[in-house]
Amino acid sequence: MALISILTPFRNASAYIRETALSVFAQTHADWEWILVNDHSAENEKETLADLLKDPRIILLENKGKGIVDALCTASELANGKYITRMDADDVMPEFKLAQMLQAFENKKIHVVTGKVKYFTATGSVTPGYLAYEKWLNDRVDHQDFYSHIYRECSLASGNWMILKSDLEQCGGFAGLNYPEDYDLLFRWYKAGYVIEGLDLITHLWRDHDLRTSKTSANYQQKAFFSLKINRFIALDWDPKQQLVVNGTGQKGRLTAKLLIGQNIPFIWVSHEPEKFPNGIFGHPLTGLNRIPNCDQAQILNSTLFSESELKGFYKTTISKMFFYDL
Repeated sequence: MALISILTPFRNASAYIRETALSVFAQTHADWEWILVNDHSAENEKETLADLLKDPRIILLENKGKGIVDALCTASELANGKYITRMDADDVMPEFKLAQMLQAFENKKIHVVTGKVKYFTATGSVTPGYLAYEKWLNDRVDHQDFYSHIYRECSLASGNWMILKSDLEQCGGFAGLNYPEDYDLLFRWYKAGYVIEGLDLITHLWRDHDLRTSKTSANYQQKAFFSLKINRFIALDWDPKQQLVVNGTGQKGRLTAKLLIGQNIPFIWVSHEPEKFPNGIFGHPLTGLNRIPNCDQAQILNSTLFSESELKGFYKTTISKMFFYDL
C-alpha cells in the first residue's frame, strides 16, 4: 500500500463538501490522507464534516496566505504521501479512482496519471460549453496527446491527476504558480518533459454549478488564460530566429496580438480580409494570406477554426516549414 495525499483547498463549499468527503471515504484504496485547507471561508464546513473529521486520516488546516495557490502550498508542506493528488471541494471521486491511478504507476516510466471526466449537475443540465470541454478533455485521453494541444486549453482537469511527490517537488511544486494554476502546473510538467498517461476510465465527476470559481473569478476567464499561455509560449517555444505569425483577428487573435505587442515581440498579423483593417489593429498592420514574406520557417499561432492542413494549404507557397500552435 502506498500513502496518497489528497489536497483540497475549500472556500464557501458547505453545500457540496460532504458529498466530496463521502466519495473520498468510499475509495477502494484506503491508504490516504486528506489535507483540507480553509481558504478564508465564510461558511462552516467544519460543522458539515464534524463526524468525519474524527478520522485521523483527515488534516484540517487554515490557509497561510490567500487563494488556491497559497492553499495548495500550505497543504503540500504537510503532505506525507508518496503520491499527490488534488481534489476540489465540490466534485466527486468514483470509488476506484485512487486505486486505478496508483496501479498505472506500476512498472511504467510515467510521471503523471489522469483519466476521463464527466460533468454533472443537481439541477437543470450541464451547459454546452462544459460538455464541449468534457469531450475535448476525453479526446486527449483517447489520443494521449496532452502536450500537442497545450496552447489551446488546459488538457488536464484540475482535480483529476496523480503525481509522485518527488516529481512534483522536482518541478517546483505549487510555489509561484500563476492563475489559472492548474494550467500553469501543466506547463511546468511540459517544460520538465514529464510523461502523462491517461486512463480510459471516468476518474473524476466534475460538478457544474453557477458558483464554480471558474465561472466567478477573473483568474479563470479567457484573458487570464491567454496571458498565461502566450507568456509560456514565449518562454518555452518561441524561436526568435523564425518568423512569428498570428493567424486571425477575432477575440483570441486580438488578445494574442495585444500581449505580443506589449512585450515587443515582432510578428506578422494575418487576416483573411485585411481590407477591413486599413489602419491595422492596436496600431499593428495586417496582411493577407498572399502577402506573407517568404521565409524558411515560421511559427504560426492559429486563433481561427481552420485546421492545420487547411492552413498549410494557404501558406505553402511562402513558408517552407511551419510549426502550428492552436489557440
